[in-house]
This record gives sequence, C-alpha cells and structure tokens, in this order.
Amino acid sequence: MSVLSHLTSRFSTSAENLATEALAYILRTAPAAGRALDRYASGLAGRDLELARFETQASNEDQSRPDLIGRTVSGERRLVVEVKFWAGLTEAQPVGYLASMTTPGVLLFVAPAARLQTLWRELLRRVGDAGYALGLEPERPTGTFKVAVGDHLLALTSWRALLGFIDAEVQAAGDTGAAADLRQLSDLCDQMDTEAFLPLTSEEMTSNLGRRVMQFGEIALELANLLAQRGHVDRLLNATSRAGSYGRYLVLRGRPAYLHFGASRWARYGSPLWLSFDGQGYTATASALREANWQVFEDERQCHVPVMIPTGVERGEVIDAALQQLLAITEALPRVATIDAMPAPDGAPSS
Repeated sequence: MSVLSHLTSRFSTSAENLATEALAYILRTAPAAGRALDRYASGLAGRDLELARFETQASNEDQSRPDLIGRTVSGERRLVVEVKFWAGLTEAQPVGYLASMTTPGVLLFVAPAARLQTLWRELLRRVGDAGYALGLEPERPTGTFKVAVGDHLLALTSWRALLGFIDAEVQAAGDTGAAADLRQLSDLCDQMDTEAFLPLTSEEMTSNLGRRVMQFGEIALELANLLAQRGHVDRLLNATSRAGSYGRYLVLRGRPAYLHFGASRWARYGSPLWLSFDGQGYTATASALREANWQVFEDERQCHVPVMIPTGVERGEVIDAALQQLLAITEALPRVATIDAMPAPDGAPSS
C-alpha cells in the first residue's frame, strides 16, 4: 500500500478530493504531465485544446465546483475533469457543468474501470433528459467512452487509462519524481477500483452467498469452542459481531485474540476465516508467527493470520483442517503473562 492509500484509509478526507489534489499537484509541477493531459483531452476532442494551466476549486455560477479545470493561456475553460471513485453524481453533473462551458470543450469524467458501463448510461440519460442533442457515439478504445453533446464533448475514462497515458509521457521526459508521484496516485486508484460497488447481478441475488456467510460465522464459533474444549484457551468470551465480521474474542497463551469470519479480509486476501491479535504485544506475536512460517498481515495495532480452508470437502473436514491450523498457530506462540483486561471494541461481555 502506498503512503497516499494509507493516509486515505486513516483520515476522513474523501478519496476523490485527495486524488484530485494529487493529480493537480502533478500537473502543476511536472510540465510533461500537463502536456500529456492536454494531448489526451485533445485526442478525445479531435482538435488541439491548447491547455496551458490547470486549477482546482473553481466555482460555477450555480456554486457547483468541478474537480479540475484546464484553461488556455488566455483563460478559456476548455477542459472540465470530474473525479469519481464510489460517489454518485451530483445534481449539477453533467448538465450544469456543460452549461458552464462557454466555449466548446471537453467534460471528462474519470472513474474506476468496473464502474464505467453503469456510469456512462446514467450520464447519457441525464443529458438526454435535459434536451441536449447527442451525436453518434463513435467506436471507442478500451476504457474510454465519448459522445458529442451540442458544441461540447462528454467523455468517460478509467483511472488506469488516463494515468497510464500521463505516465508514459512523464517516463519519456525522464521526470523520475513525477513518475513516483503517479505511482502513488495509481496505487490509490487501484485500491479504490477494487473497493468500488459493482452493479448487482441476478446470479448474486439468487446465489447461496448469504447462507455461506452465515456458515462461516458458525464455523468460527465452533472452532473457538473446540479450542477451549482442548484446553488451549485461557478465557472465552461471548460471540460478537463487528462491521463485516462475526466471531469470538478469546485469550490464547495470554494474548487477546479474535477468531472470526472477516468479509473485508476475505475480499482482499482470499481467506474468509481469520485469527487476529491485538494489544501491546501484537508485534511480538507477529514476529513469533513469522518465525514459525505463518503468513501474517499487520494493520491498526493488530496482526492477522488467515485460516485456510480446503475446497471440495464436507463440513467436518473443513472443521478438522482449520482446527489443526489453529492448534499449530497456538503452539507457535510463547506464553506471556495472562492479560486480565481484554480489548472489547464492541463492548463484548465476558462469558
């Protein structure tokens, strides 16, 4: 994870705002990046836009604020860029933005690749409902949509397509600093791309996914009980739920732990079951587990070990395989003084 991605996950600043400012900074400080965006937008428009400078936070007459504006030397607004990750369209988008463009130009939306199809349909619907005459939609390169709307061009592209184009220009110019900045922004966009809300499919709505999620939670509780029955648990707490997870808090060899089904880590790392450790000694716990060749992930003063489960087998075999891993993980941990106070972010009471 890049520093930019890390800061986005830690602070309340919206990812769209952070990405906008990062892109604007790169355009202002790297001449090759500015020339690249000019070439990219000019290629969409089919004519030279002659963009000379870029600015953010420029208000329209209706008080809406496009994310990024590209102007000519004389100050003509010929490019409006709107940055999107998961946020929906505002009332002014795209119709109000088109109305604010007094000279023919390009209104470009940038969004995760997974969102392009649905977002493009909504953009076309809104301009059509507003009575704009739409030109014929031309054949498009991968990751780009565009259509003439009156005197302007409405376009939609992916972060990957836009940043890839700018990066190629920056690399050719030998600007290593700008290339590093672009990698940071690209890492953030890749993270947002994987977290974007994908349109639901009929297959998802009729699948057994909901039942499977319940089963994973039940398996986590059963595994915690089995560990306790075998004498490996110092303390066992009630079952508790958190956002996207369900399991039990317990103490293993003096260490506070949480054995659970975790949806977010399942989506990111491919394993639905996790054993997590927190508290002051979590770094020592992570070191001990790595020395024993266990895969460990760390974040937010916690470390997490995936409990891998076999496929194509019955439930009993899943339980047996997961239990053997948990026993081995426990054996890899040196005992520490028992911690009397368990961390309880959900206020889980002791059983």
